[in-house]
Amino acid sequence: FTISRQAKRFEGGKIMSLKIKIEDWYNLHKGFQLTLEPGYTALVGPNGAGKTTILSQLQEYAKENGISVWEYSNLRDGGHVAANQYMFSGNIEGFAASTTCSEGEYLAYNFANQVKAMAQAVKQAGSAKQPILILLDAIDSGASIDRARELMGFLNKVCDMEFKNGVELYLVMAVNHYELAKAPTNCINVRTGASIRFDSYDAYADFICSFEDRYSRLPEKKNERKRP
Repeated sequence: FTISRQAKRFEGGKIMSLKIKIEDWYNLHKGFQLTLEPGYTALVGPNGAGKTTILSQLQEYAKENGISVWEYSNLRDGGHVAANQYMFSGNIEGFAASTTCSEGEYLAYNFANQVKAMAQAVKQAGSAKQPILILLDAIDSGASIDRARELMGFLNKVCDMEFKNGVELYLVMAVNHYELAKAPTNCINVRTGASIRFDSYDAYADFICSFEDRYSRLPEKKNERKRP
């Protein structure tokens, strides 16, 4: 797919902006240009709206444009996959967590074990003076409100720390929990690419519940070749 990258400079420092052409893979939309600013961005929409699909395109974008990328998906890296890794590596604590913790607690445990790897990836990108995309998927599944707030605080600290250290960091997360999407968080409507902010839980809930009516999928086309 076509990709362009535009740099923006502001007085007092260098701030970059990534402009990425998002293609329609599954008859979700007509395609759009996604603009990412450094820091934290939440992808919002109900299940099946296309959040994971956009993360996949961002991964391709990074690889094709010499941008470092670090990703974590609970769907791919957590759950039974993590439990099997704990078992085969002899991590009894991790394997016990997989059988005794709630979904939210186990997800938090798994992600916490990957934070060191994420920090190392950011450090390497900074040393190489490369931008880095951090892509997170389904890591707020089953999270209670306190866990979600803790995660939001952690993400903000990561972005603040790297901004102060001059690392061009873009942290993009597929979000299902209001605590990770509420203002002043910059959210992206995954069906249109438009920036949106939520000042209340009711506004977020109305957006999610009316999503398919307001931003319906494209009609199916005969003999259309779909992405595998």
